[in-house]
Amino acid sequence: MAADEPRLEAVVIGAGQGGLAVSWFLTRLGIGHAVLERSAVAASWRERRWDSFCTVTPNWSIALPGAEYAGGDPDGFLSRDELVGHFERWAESFDAPLRCGVEVRAVRPDGDGFAVETGAGVWRAENVVVATGTYQAPHIPPVAERLPGRVKQTAADGYKRPGMLAPGGVMVVGAGQTGCQIAEELHEAGRDVWLCVGRAGRLPRRWRGRDCIAWQRDMGYLDRTPAMLESPRLRFRADPHLTGRDGGRTLSLHDFHRRGIRLLGRLVGCDGERARFDGGLHDEMRFADGFCERITAEFDRHIREQGIDAPPPTAEELAGGPPGDGAMPEVLRELDLAGASIASAVWAAGYRYDFSWIEAPVLDEAGYPVAPGGVSAWPGLYFTGLNWMTSRKSGILWGVGDDARSVARHLAGRRRQSTIRSA
Repeated sequence: MAADEPRLEAVVIGAGQGGLAVSWFLTRLGIGHAVLERSAVAASWRERRWDSFCTVTPNWSIALPGAEYAGGDPDGFLSRDELVGHFERWAESFDAPLRCGVEVRAVRPDGDGFAVETGAGVWRAENVVVATGTYQAPHIPPVAERLPGRVKQTAADGYKRPGMLAPGGVMVVGAGQTGCQIAEELHEAGRDVWLCVGRAGRLPRRWRGRDCIAWQRDMGYLDRTPAMLESPRLRFRADPHLTGRDGGRTLSLHDFHRRGIRLLGRLVGCDGERARFDGGLHDEMRFADGFCERITAEFDRHIREQGIDAPPPTAEELAGGPPGDGAMPEVLRELDLAGASIASAVWAAGYRYDFSWIEAPVLDEAGYPVAPGGVSAWPGLYFTGLNWMTSRKSGILWGVGDDARSVARHLAGRRRQSTIRSA
């Protein structure tokens, strides 16, 4: 868009689920807009997931406006490529006004609207919807610089398949949902895997005959608001261990140990070939177990109180807990990386957000947008698709449409107010 082109009513930044959902509603409301995307539709799903990735929430949870899942396997899990194809068909179905290959560098107030600075010039709009998601860049801890140069390092969002890594053992740093899935894939590919464990919960894939996400939906867990959390920091905690591969399975650190994946504590330092770890491995494993025990107890309570006819948990549903003899892996404080033949490191230590390019006073002390219901304090500036923005489901396929609807309606309300003022 050249600087002399007319100002748009709205610019949406990002063509993932949040951006396309808002675009779908804006289109239905007849509001002229453009969706600016640095890469392509569903870029995060397309580019930042590995080849065998599957969704972790069941297909029925794909509740995108105008693109609800309607296939024959509602309890299954789409592959990465299937999900990307779903997004592409969605965008085509309502002729989303996409402008791909446009990287946004800054958003700043400009008169009674906004100037959106991009690599292809400045776009001007009365309203801006930021739909870039919460997690924008992988977190690589400073200790990465201490690893030997011969160890080839990659962030989890750059990992695609086992064969891309150098021959030899692999150290996966971070045992949240992503780290566990990658560690399992590498182990199944015949690699020697060392998994550095941090704090994350564990969920049973299914409990008493139903998927754990279905129980959480019915119990209102996905509708919890940020105010219900003990601390705002919990909005960014690691997702519980879970996978949608092979029809969906429970992931467990105990099972990993039994299968031969070596478990380590948090990586805290490295001197030459000597990597150092904290002594909290068993504590983190007990935390994961306790998380699972608490939520399954809540499932059972819900079943009792609602009088639901649910079968007792099966052996498969119970799998993943500590062994009957209570045996735990040895706690190592140091590891000779060369002696363990570790040739690669995959960083799965979480992601970081960066909204510093938004030049309006809408960020809190931690640099995170303050936008209840997606509406910021600066008139015309909106957000959607953020983790825990309105509720637990705000940042996932199940709930992003609700927030997008609210944002689009509020934006349309500004149009009506402007018409009244100018009358």
